[in-house]
Amino acid sequence: MAEEANGQKIDFDEHFFRLVATFEAAAMQQLGKIAHPLTGEVDVSLEGARDSIDMLGMLKRKCAGNMSDSEARLLEHVLHQLQMNYVDVSAEQGSESADGGDSSGADDAAADGDDGDDESGDN
Repeated sequence: MAEEANGQKIDFDEHFFRLVATFEAAAMQQLGKIAHPLTGEVDVSLEGARDSIDMLGMLKRKCAGNMSDSEARLLEHVLHQLQMNYVDVSAEQGSESADGGDSSGADDAAADGDDGDDESGDN
C-alpha cells in the first residue's frame, strides 16, 4: 500500500499494519487505556501489557532491515507510545500499592528509550 501523508510516501504491508495495530490495541487495553470490546470493563494487567510491548519489540528486531521506512516509523512510534504509557501506568500502580507495583524492569527499559530487546542478533 502506498499513499502520501504530509508530503511523505507511506509504503507498508497491510498485514504488517494490522499486526502492529492488534498488539497496540491489546497493550492499550491491558494498560487500562481502553475498555475491553466485549465486556466494556477496564482492567490493568502490567504483565499482559509488557508481553504485548515485548512482542512488538521482537517484531522490530526480527524485521530489522526488511521493513519499509514507513513500517519502521510506524513500529517505532507505536513502541514509544506504549512504553511511555506503560511507565505512566506502572508509576500510578506503584503509588497505589504498598509493595511498589510491578518490578519487572520493563518500565526502566522504557524510561531509557530502550524497548528491552537485545539488538545483538543473538536470537
